[in-house]
Amino acid sequence: WGLLFSIVVYGILLWAGMYAKQNGFEEKYRYFLAGIFIIREVYLFAYIFQIGQFTLQDSLPLHLCNISYIFLIIVLLKPNYFLFEFVLMLGLAGALQSLITPELTHGYSDYFFLDYYFSHSAIIFVPLYALIILNMKPRDRSWLRVFYFGNLVLLSVYFLNLLFNSNYIYLMEAPKANHPLILHPYPMHLIGFEIFGFLHIVFIYWLSRKYFVPKTI
Repeated sequence: WGLLFSIVVYGILLWAGMYAKQNGFEEKYRYFLAGIFIIREVYLFAYIFQIGQFTLQDSLPLHLCNISYIFLIIVLLKPNYFLFEFVLMLGLAGALQSLITPELTHGYSDYFFLDYYFSHSAIIFVPLYALIILNMKPRDRSWLRVFYFGNLVLLSVYFLNLLFNSNYIYLMEAPKANHPLILHPYPMHLIGFEIFGFLHIVFIYWLSRKYFVPKTI
């Protein structure tokens, strides 16, 4: 039901974005969306602190989906092609896989369950919003830049994992979720991340450039 909830909510938000664009207040609407996403992020961290579950090992926004979520807020506030391309080609793919096999870090309460689906669905929603409403389109060879930058993110997070003794982006240990794309044993899943991540990037790049053509006025 979490996935159904997200589909309904973001379907309505996408329709509202079309309406806002047709009636000349799309920018204000986009700021409104960014505000919702910022409030959700701040509240999540405040709640984790309040219940005493915040740790450097589990609670920093260093998973791929956390990083993509921060980027999508920036895209809404000030559309940026590089961040849009990253969220579209890498963040969206990661969020989709996470929705198929959810793995919640801080427990499976109703709040964390809804928040998980709401935040991960946002990573799918915003690049689609940018494609459909903002008429943004991945630039030529942007798949290569996203692949390189994605690996730079992995390398940076790897060293932070060593510092914090953590497992962000599951670089130190494979996720526990039962997923056919997760290879075993360690470090085979990292090779899988590279291969399947690259394939996702190239496929979404091709799909979005072929079927989402910016409208000219």
